[in-house]
Amino acid sequence: MYDDILRIIDAHEKIVIHRHKNPDLDALGSQAGLKALIEENFQGKAVKMVGDENSFRFLARVDEVDDSFYKDALAIVVDVAVKALVADDRYRLAKTTMVIDHHRNDTDFADHFFSFPDHIATAQILGDMAMEHNFNVSPDAATYLLGGIVTDSGRFLYPAVNETTFRVSAFLMEKGADLPYLYENLYTEDLKFKKLKGYFINHFKTTQANVAYMKNTKDLKTKFDVDTFTISRGMVNQMRGIEGVPMWANFTEDDDGSILCELRSAEKSIVDIAKKYGGGGHDLACGCTVHDWDTTDKILADLDARAGGNHG
Repeated sequence: MYDDILRIIDAHEKIVIHRHKNPDLDALGSQAGLKALIEENFQGKAVKMVGDENSFRFLARVDEVDDSFYKDALAIVVDVAVKALVADDRYRLAKTTMVIDHHRNDTDFADHFFSFPDHIATAQILGDMAMEHNFNVSPDAATYLLGGIVTDSGRFLYPAVNETTFRVSAFLMEKGADLPYLYENLYTEDLKFKKLKGYFINHFKTTQANVAYMKNTKDLKTKFDVDTFTISRGMVNQMRGIEGVPMWANFTEDDDGSILCELRSAEKSIVDIAKKYGGGGHDLACGCTVHDWDTTDKILADLDARAGGNHG
């Protein structure tokens, strides 16, 4: 499928790269990494990247793009396949749309869809493509992509890590990826973040089947002076690795009243539960967005049943 991706890229002179809202480092690293790969290996392409920004902007910043740039352009959307989650809906203005993703979701908008669910990160897909095609890869491009792999693999801890993960990571290191820079920015924590971690450890609850969970209202952001992403995605794995806890869930109210649901499992697949409520992701790491706390109770009940008990 890599040849098909490259053929579509080659057929367009203007390219805008999108990814999902509130990006994690795989989304942002894939976006910036793909932009760099195209610029370094295709002559004459005008490549832009768009979307919202958060604390991961240390890695790369988005471009300002006028609507007119989309005329006859290719819009590439990485790390997400569902239109409701794409940052900046101007991809609809492009002549052609293409999705490159590693989640177990179908697309509901793209002209071309390339799904690689056996890869732990979209950045791994792009690094593997660069390696297979002997691309020029600058140290910056390598750093962008390695950042996505490091974070989506949980620093190579998650079960989906395989030989391809290490092979692509080694390739990126050989190309000059700056791992100390990534780790310094990712894992140096300020005091408020440490205190937030302590809050989670001391306040999570469990269901009858020992599914751990947290319900966070939006005033928690004010209390610890952090953003929604830090509480939602950033804290979910504080409940990971606890003996006797097979699954864990983090429910976080956003500014608009919607509730971000991060769902995780140690062994049993739960992605169908996320899809039931309009989301998706991986077998063991997935999520969705709902609009009331009653629905989070239904999700907990489904997780509890999957884990082997009944939610009370």
